[in-house]
Amino acid sequence: MIKKIIFYASIVVLIIVNILIDININNYIEILNKCFNREIVLTNFYYALICLIIAIISVLFIIAIKFIVFYKKEAIKGIREESEDGTYRYSRLAK
Repeated sequence: MIKKIIFYASIVVLIIVNILIDININNYIEILNKCFNREIVLTNFYYALICLIIAIISVLFIIAIKFIVFYKKEAIKGIREESEDGTYRYSRLAK
């Protein structure tokens, strides 16, 4: 249950961040204009392309979070002991 809450909360946060970045793209372009003393023209095509790239990056973040949260294996906790036949095994530590 906690894994689902973490996953869905991260999706909501990434969507909000994605929307905030998409809204402020024009402000970033104005800052670039002032920094480089050039007039950068942002057409609708380029605006949509930038939004698409940001959305793809957000989807990749969601996939990475899903792999981290749902497919994380627990580490072996114990002491490595050699058995009589020469192989090794881990004995669990008591909690």
